[in-house]
Amino acid sequence: MGQKVTLKTGILPKQPLFYVLASIRFQPWLMLPEKIAEIQDVLRDRFPLVNQIAFEQFSLPFQMSAQDSPPMPPAQLSKPMAWAFMSADRQIGCQISMDQIVLHARQYSRFEIFAETMKFVIDAVQLQARHFDVNAIGVRYLDKIEPEAGKSLSDYLVPGFLPTPMDSAEFETLGGVSQSVYGTKSGILQARFWTGNGFGVIPDDLVPLYVLTEDFALGTHPIKPLPVGAGTLDSDSIWTTQQPVSMRSEQVISKLRELHVHANAFFRSACSDFAFKTWGVE
Repeated sequence: MGQKVTLKTGILPKQPLFYVLASIRFQPWLMLPEKIAEIQDVLRDRFPLVNQIAFEQFSLPFQMSAQDSPPMPPAQLSKPMAWAFMSADRQIGCQISMDQIVLHARQYSRFEIFAETMKFVIDAVQLQARHFDVNAIGVRYLDKIEPEAGKSLSDYLVPGFLPTPMDSAEFETLGGVSQSVYGTKSGILQARFWTGNGFGVIPDDLVPLYVLTEDFALGTHPIKPLPVGAGTLDSDSIWTTQQPVSMRSEQVISKLRELHVHANAFFRSACSDFAFKTWGVE
């Protein structure tokens, strides 16, 4: 009898996926602060929690002192620059600024469910915006690869993403970071993998968003370190254009779906047959 083929399609009951983001960048919409109340009124059916995100700005121009050195200007609190909306359980949220919409989730089962939520958010914005000229679209998946007892990362991932051991008894490989960029039919796919003591599960650029998904009432630290022997696989499928393209929500979701297909194909190529046997397939 022939060897049984390991299926790499379908839902993984023990999936390593723990965080998903989708992002749309568009030409700045300076009237957003004046329209955010109407947008929030639509979003609150699914995202009842809201936070305003503001940044400090400094008054200009600077005045030179007698010593010809610029003094520190007085800090002034700016108007909100972005708004973060979260579900009641904080498992899914969106952040809207003058030039970007981000949907992020710790609760994810199927792409189409996630995409429908993204369309809901875009539609809420487009109800108020007469023009929506898109510069970039991306979808990003983070998977925590945590080997079971007696196994190692080499049982789960192709060798190219694993730290390279030193051919010397003087050195013990404790961890490492790898990064690759691939061309796809829709744009590019950036893949990163890191493992080792001192690394967090979440990369630094995602910490501000990720902490919004934590329930601080539980008293837990929002960013946990990677367990010993585990690693994070970070795949980011991106489409960009130099000339902004006017797009409705249906067109954005269609492009997002293309990017998801590439990210999904990468994940199923980068992870081994053994990994999929372990995680199971429905």
